[in-house]
Amino acid sequence: PRKRARQHGVSATEPPKPPADANRQPAPSAALPRSARLTKAAEFKRVFQGPMISSDRCFTVLAQVGGGRGPRLGMAVSRQVDRKATGRNRIKRIIRESFRQHFAAGGPPVDFVILPRRECVTICNGQLFQSLAKHWARIVAQLPKARPEAPRNA
Repeated sequence: PRKRARQHGVSATEPPKPPADANRQPAPSAALPRSARLTKAAEFKRVFQGPMISSDRCFTVLAQVGGGRGPRLGMAVSRQVDRKATGRNRIKRIIRESFRQHFAAGGPPVDFVILPRRECVTICNGQLFQSLAKHWARIVAQLPKARPEAPRNA
């Protein structure tokens, strides 16, 4: 007689069990929403034309007061930074996460473009987060002070 092929973990008499995590709710998306990103070449050009600049050995951060509702992020991570895509992706993940943490509750309507340097590849994630935190603070401190709004007569 020929033997039947066995399926792992499934017997012929028992119904299949749902996975242990079937009752868990899916995690909320951690993706940066499209409204918080610079997506068009014209948006990047505008930031490059007259930016506020903050720079150190890891990053150059360019910023321009934008017309949007909140802060937006653009990144230019070239193959000169790291020839391997995994290294470039790691740097981009760190930049996005730092941006998300610092501007989660909103913030000034500023467009940022981050230009990482080659040294980023060899520096640990914690130091990159610290570097970016300093840049966010410097840029926000350089912003022109908002004019107090005149009271509206209703």
